[in-house]
Amino acid sequence: MTAIRSGTEMKELEFSRIPSEAGCWRKVISQGRRMKFLKGAQIFSRLTDDSFIFFLDVGEIWLTRSTLDGREKIIWSIGPDSLFGETPFFDELPSRSAIVAGTDSTVYAFARRCVLEEILPRHPDLMIALFRSLAFKVRVLINQAVSLSLDDLPSRICKYLHLRQMEEVSESGPLVVRPGLNQQELANLLGVHRVTLNKSLRELEKAGILGPYSRDEVYILDRPRFEELVYQNE
Repeated sequence: MTAIRSGTEMKELEFSRIPSEAGCWRKVISQGRRMKFLKGAQIFSRLTDDSFIFFLDVGEIWLTRSTLDGREKIIWSIGPDSLFGETPFFDELPSRSAIVAGTDSTVYAFARRCVLEEILPRHPDLMIALFRSLAFKVRVLINQAVSLSLDDLPSRICKYLHLRQMEEVSESGPLVVRPGLNQQELANLLGVHRVTLNKSLRELEKAGILGPYSRDEVYILDRPRFEELVYQNE
């Protein structure tokens, strides 16, 4: 048994998924306002009376940006035990992006006064977790900008699929990856039209690198060539 890459190396490749590093906020979860959101709901639309930092208890959250003509870009996604909403909380400017529930989600919202006057003064370790959350987001955005500038689309597709495979796998047999996104959502994440993405997926399939794409599973048929695309320009 051997891992594709170590956890540290995997983090270096992150360009869409924010690692969960803020689970320590669970110890103050009773001070937050518990809210449930169905898939597709916007988080900020129900909070207009104050500035909040959010903690994701269950589900998945996406940061997205849409254009006037309806095109959408998924900037990053997070899973449970993660913080979000830090930027508008600190700069106090209206957010131009949408924070959307990628799946049915349970969120805890912490109001500004509670965070600044109660939580952080009493729990300085949560300040470190907050800094780490912001640092991860900066890293993701930098890596994403570099990938969009330097990598071709097949490489970006393979990098995303590689990020979804975090467990050890055997040396023989095909590797199975669970993307978690349909083709339209993956196209939004990678900043391309769905038709363009589909064409590139078909080319990878014809080349024998990937099996047919679905949100539930994709077979990696040629690992050496797959890894060449993953680590292109690294």
